Amino acid sequence: MPGLINIRWSRELPSEPSSCTVTKNAAGQYHVCFVCTEEAHLLPRADGENGDLEPVGVDLGIESLAVLSTGEKAGNPRWFESEQERRCRKQQKLSRKEKKGLGGLSNNRERQRKRVAKVHQRIQDCRKDFIEKLTTRLAHDFDVI
Repeated sequence: MPGLINIRWSRELPSEPSSCTVTKNAAGQYHVCFVCTEEAHLLPRADGENGDLEPVGVDLGIESLAVLSTGEKAGNPRWFESEQERRCRKQQKLSRKEKKGLGGLSNNRERQRKRVAKVHQRIQDCRKDFIEKLTTRLAHDFDVI
């Protein structure tokens, strides 16, 4: 069904796309991934006090997500635990919805399934955002990991 859609761009395209992929997740959201060519550029060196390369060691754990050799701790925000009550309520409502006929789903059950999927998507997005921000910061601040 052709028509106009609202687009929220995350960033400008660096060049003309060579291909694109459209995906739809369980929450009913569409995502478009473009393949573009771009020149690779090196990050500037993060020189230490005496001009050497700035190395850092990373230890992954449970209490703290990452502990750096500099002594800095990157906390574990535990997105799942903070959203767990909302997820439980939504899944409880879903389990009470009735299935329709042989393998068919009722409209109310389908709507509730999408609500549960949105909560799961929110948890996934929060986790992914935190990890990407942490790894980007480490790549900018240190030369050797």
